[in-house]
Amino acid sequence: MYRCGIDIVKIARIERLRQEEGFRERIFSPAELAVAEKRGARAEFFAGRWAAKEAVAKALGCGFGKDCSPAEIEVLPDEKGAPQVRLSGAAAETAADAGILSWSVSISHEKDYATAMAVAETGRTGSACRHAPAVRKKGETT
Repeated sequence: MYRCGIDIVKIARIERLRQEEGFRERIFSPAELAVAEKRGARAEFFAGRWAAKEAVAKALGCGFGKDCSPAEIEVLPDEKGAPQVRLSGAAAETAADAGILSWSVSISHEKDYATAMAVAETGRTGSACRHAPAVRKKGETT
């Protein structure tokens, strides 16, 4: 079974937030901040990583709250630069409870926006979504 999450964020919003004292340290791990510095610490980087964290939280089915926080979702590049997800704390527990075995994440930026999609693969069969029929008979509801 697969679970997915997607997010889009205005880069200027994250740029404003990252100027607030402690924002970067509350949201991003030391390893993420080191990668950001290496890449010039541009607003697009932080916005893309924020969107990825939101997308992962949505795929977990909990959003940010007691079951996961942005600091517990780490998005770091692999050896080729592709984003990889590492979870800790309550986020890791939530993923384990959901049977999540692996993650795929894609991040994109375009002028004013950053977006990300996260797909979690579980060892379970079935679907996390309730699908409505493509065609309904007159008077039929879901």
